[in-house]
Amino acid sequence: MTIHRRAFLASTTVPLFSLLAGLPGASQAEQALPARPVSDEAGINPGISGGLTQGVTQGVWHDARRSRDVPWRLRLPTPPATGSAAVAESTAAAGQIPLIIFSHGLGGSLDGGTEWGQAWAAAGMATLHLQHAGSDRAIWAGGLRGVKAAASVEQLVARCLDVRFAVEQLLQLQQTRDTAWARIRPDALGMSGHSFGAHTTLAVAGRRFPVRLAAELAEPRFKAFTAFSPAAGVSPEGLRAITRPMLCLTGSLDGDPLGQERSGNYRRAVYDTLPPGAKAQLWLEGADHMTFGGNGEPGAGLGQRLAGRRRPEAPQTLAAHHAAVIRSVTTDWWRAHLLDDSAAMARLRSPQGLKGEDSWQQG
Repeated sequence: MTIHRRAFLASTTVPLFSLLAGLPGASQAEQALPARPVSDEAGINPGISGGLTQGVTQGVWHDARRSRDVPWRLRLPTPPATGSAAVAESTAAAGQIPLIIFSHGLGGSLDGGTEWGQAWAAAGMATLHLQHAGSDRAIWAGGLRGVKAAASVEQLVARCLDVRFAVEQLLQLQQTRDTAWARIRPDALGMSGHSFGAHTTLAVAGRRFPVRLAAELAEPRFKAFTAFSPAAGVSPEGLRAITRPMLCLTGSLDGDPLGQERSGNYRRAVYDTLPPGAKAQLWLEGADHMTFGGNGEPGAGLGQRLAGRRRPEAPQTLAAHHAAVIRSVTTDWWRAHLLDDSAAMARLRSPQGLKGEDSWQQG
């Protein structure tokens, strides 16, 4: 495929740049080998913390078309805690559950978004965490130069094709009986990601780029999206093509871990540019880039250390508050848009737990 223009995007860490050339078109059929389960010791995902918990399985899919492995971790709903609303039980009553794909940030892994996935599981929803070769934890071995090289349009495209491939795989597996995959509702899929994963989410949601291939990155089978620490880039007008529900999450200290931006104000441009009707934004005062990673993903912290910076005190002091609000709002967002939960939709009109300069917008 020939690309006539060089695409420049603004990453949440460093500029994304490179020609989109020599990659398979999204319309080409993807071929795969059966998933092969792996353990933490298998070397597929070095750095995964701890062992797997109940309701969590992981493995690797192989995309034969691209000669590329795609590690995955499936987190299924957990029983609700004693005294809590039995949302997980009611969701699974019919035997099927929604599923949310999570894409980690630059230098991340399957651990990215763990805290959010746990919250969504407690509310009756499955999460499929993906790991993207070429922009995962392995890049830190190359230092700052390796990180910058990974922040490329080639890697963005590879990530989006990972997502599409994963959707095809889970839909095929959903047809099997007596497996965890059979519980997934194919009409209730969501897409989410942090930082570079937010770029991935915006692209999959339908963002347009000034390159021919970009239009093929959109995945129509997702009903709704959440973008943690999103950035508009240098072609923000492309965001106007996104019409499905999009939740943006950022905060006052959610700056560029490696760049010049220290404030998160520039991230507001994503919400501001999205067309009205199906968008929302959670703004948390004192929240930084690491706040939105969902634990287990030290990429932003490593980036700050490479740049000779220390993490501000505010996001550490407010960590419990920030995490509680993020868990609550994102859970209601998914239940409202994937399950048509009227009670969750009502709570989103005025989310509880905000304080001080925190804010919530819908429009």
